Amino acid sequence: MKSDNSIQQFRNSITNFRVKNSAIDLSYSQLMREPFNLWLIDTNKAGLSDSESEKLLGGVDGFLSVRKNRYITNRTIPDDTDFAKQWQYINDGSSGGSVDADIDMELAWDVTTGGITSLGDTVVICVIDDGINAAHEDLQGNVWLNYNEIPGNGIDDDNNGYIDDFRGWNITSKNDNVYSGGSHGTPVAGIIGARGNNKLGVSGVNWKVKIMPVNYGFSSEANALASYGYAYTQRKLYNTSKGTKGAFIVATNASWGIDDLNAADAPLWCALFDSLGKIGILNCAATTNNNTDVDVKGDMPTSCNSEYLISVTNLSRSDAKVSSAGFGRKSIDLGAYGNQVYTLTRTGYGPFGGTSGASPHVTGVIGLIYSAPCNIFQNLVKTDPAAAALVAKDMILHGTLPNATLKDITTTGGKLNANRAVRNIMKLCQNCSIPAGIIIKTEDLLLRIFWQNDQGSSQVNIRYRQVDKVPWTEVLNISNGSELKGFSNCTEYEVQIGSDCGFLPSGYSYSKFIKTSGCCEIPTISSLQSDLTSVGVAWVNTQDASFNVEYKSAAGKWVDTVTNDHSFVLKNIPECTAYTFKVKANCSRYGNISEFTPEYNVSTGCGSCTENRYCTFGRKDASQEWIEAFTLNNIENKSGNISGGYRDFTGFNRNVLETSKIYDFIIQCGYSGTPFPDYFKIYIDYDQNGIWSTDELAYKSPTSLANEVKGKITIPAKAIGGFTKLRLIMSYQAFDGGCDDSKFEYGEVEDYCVLIKNSLCTNNMEVKTEEIEQNSVKIIRKKTTIIQDTLRVSYRLKGSLTWQQITSLDTIKINNLKECSVYEYRFQKNCDSLYSDFSVIDTFKTACKNNVNDPSVLFKISPNPAFDELYIEIPDGLFINELMVSDISGRIILANTSAQKSILNISSLPSGTYLLILTTSSGQRYRQKFLKF
Repeated sequence: MKSDNSIQQFRNSITNFRVKNSAIDLSYSQLMREPFNLWLIDTNKAGLSDSESEKLLGGVDGFLSVRKNRYITNRTIPDDTDFAKQWQYINDGSSGGSVDADIDMELAWDVTTGGITSLGDTVVICVIDDGINAAHEDLQGNVWLNYNEIPGNGIDDDNNGYIDDFRGWNITSKNDNVYSGGSHGTPVAGIIGARGNNKLGVSGVNWKVKIMPVNYGFSSEANALASYGYAYTQRKLYNTSKGTKGAFIVATNASWGIDDLNAADAPLWCALFDSLGKIGILNCAATTNNNTDVDVKGDMPTSCNSEYLISVTNLSRSDAKVSSAGFGRKSIDLGAYGNQVYTLTRTGYGPFGGTSGASPHVTGVIGLIYSAPCNIFQNLVKTDPAAAALVAKDMILHGTLPNATLKDITTTGGKLNANRAVRNIMKLCQNCSIPAGIIIKTEDLLLRIFWQNDQGSSQVNIRYRQVDKVPWTEVLNISNGSELKGFSNCTEYEVQIGSDCGFLPSGYSYSKFIKTSGCCEIPTISSLQSDLTSVGVAWVNTQDASFNVEYKSAAGKWVDTVTNDHSFVLKNIPECTAYTFKVKANCSRYGNISEFTPEYNVSTGCGSCTENRYCTFGRKDASQEWIEAFTLNNIENKSGNISGGYRDFTGFNRNVLETSKIYDFIIQCGYSGTPFPDYFKIYIDYDQNGIWSTDELAYKSPTSLANEVKGKITIPAKAIGGFTKLRLIMSYQAFDGGCDDSKFEYGEVEDYCVLIKNSLCTNNMEVKTEEIEQNSVKIIRKKTTIIQDTLRVSYRLKGSLTWQQITSLDTIKINNLKECSVYEYRFQKNCDSLYSDFSVIDTFKTACKNNVNDPSVLFKISPNPAFDELYIEIPDGLFINELMVSDISGRIILANTSAQKSILNISSLPSGTYLLILTTSSGQRYRQKFLKF
């Protein structure tokens, strides 16, 4: 580096005044008085060459000597035996890569080697992975332990909600078994914090730091969330206890994820990063090891737009983005060296690769920043940990170096540089710091920009442009909290900050992508509504808007309607019939229109198929293989690919299956590339109890199959008639049962409702409720000549999910009921060893205290027959609690109609005979037939 000043020695008798006035146009500052009278003279200011400056200075009175001021280079290099193999730290090209394709690690170590903050806090980094080998020789002393927990005593000693978490936490086994495994987690931990300068192996980014291992166990989104939850708990406890409990976790690392999953489909995951940030934790994540645009195809967690997440892609020793690494102009922040970097293996040392090796380098630099000796930053960590986390993130992104292979495909267009990041944080305690902890707040037509600190910065500039537009709008010399106007509503902008201080990759720093408000927001579906005869949706939207609702049946065309309400219901829909709904808003303020909501399927009741609570599945990876179509009994359902690996086709493509008959089926598979062989199973809940038993496995592929699967299903003679669930499972890994399994990661599950017809046992019974008491009721059937055909009644308290059953020949008395409560009941006929389908669900209400039945009470209805309205005459002193109308078969047509109305609108009912059912507040029920013209 060229020197622009000189060191001049004068005789000790020369005074300050005489020296300063001995030469004009030169800037002086005294270095020392004794034992030498030395002055630093800025020769660059006068524009003199080296020879000219020496000639001029040599003529000054009292002059003794002059020497150019040369810069000193620190050499903080660890003594680890294999350090020379860690090209990612210092790359001289000898390993086959490009010179300076490194992160200038030794220059950062001149400032700090990590471990403890200037205020005495021990820096902890949480590695969420498959565990670590804590016995590795190069991790000794750098593994975190929870000394507030007594191991193995079965007590939560530190009251953090985790029992015996002395070594960390294993999400699956729910203990601190985090030292087994670690084939992936150990290299990641080694990059972050292998013990440095210990004459062994390699060095981590931090020589001394505490690694907290969290083993996510079974690789699922739920376990990922739980893993971050442990880190959150420990840092929050540290904050609230003022460091006496918990851990000073400054960063988490995730060198794993889910390919092709968009942030919009994982809102909890992204929101969790915000929660972690609020208590002071930054999060680093490795993007996909596929050459895909994460902005378009998605990736979790690197597509999250949380301010407290840094997303990292992979660079090689040739200083280029690895071809098999993800990118994204808005989603991926920077590149780091991760391709065949040298670090720990589980039991030794060796190369480690992929984005998994890139991310922990960034995570390690976060640890260095927190150990930097700058008390202004450390005070911010104490008073506002969330703001400190944003400052640390900005210092890393500000400090990147431009890289041609990352330009326009990352937010920085550059690569990690540990030295520049650490030097940036030190600028906070010096005289010229770049703005950091940047927050941009938007309104409809303006934005405001804030930052935490710009110590000594003489000028801060901003430039912005609409996304994908070329020209920038530049605003010079802005102040903290500046308000900028002239923006368009509901428009996405790219914003960059510039400063004359700190280390920036160019005149301006990385890009932030913001969107002004004033959009017409997509309505939020709040509930799906259905009963035996109607389906609908309800939504939430706080803007002044009308709404377009589009709906269609399985085989129908879209129908559009406009409403000012926040709900829409279709009535008089047949049993077990599904409709698809979507809604969009028409906003009045700016005359703009929202996008449609996702499509939602809603079905009328399908008996046991929808009433039973079947086991559910976690998210599956169906991006590479899926069920394209399923044909049963010549009825085809084309489903195609969907994120998450689960589809519910309740109410679509009604399939009627008769007992003792055989049906052909075809499963057609879809693939994103080369076909994968998978295992296939079909379950049918023949006894309609909501549990998948082994004798309900209707089909199981003999081996793994691909492309197309054909087979036959036999419906047993004893299968109960009525609607029940069919479950189709496609899985890359074989497993037992019809519920989720830890082996099940790749594939898809589809659920259907099928209607089983049992001609050997049809439900032609008629029953009635009598003697309704406070705690009991009688259900009586009409006598038949077939004495073995018994009655089975299922009942439950309304709102409960569990049915209870009683069987009898003709009369069933149900005892131990709850007083003054509504119960639901249904019944079946038992034909020797077979059961018929269930009846339509009916209700009764147990008597309330002091209730006296008066069977002589009659309700009068008129006219009868009626056309549009039915008038109901209610006797004095009685109050109606519930009103229902059923058809002659007992199917409920109208329900929960306001009981206080004496006029019933029946204009929507088709012509025919109906039954009016009235239930009083005391639990009495009355029925009366009427005819609708």
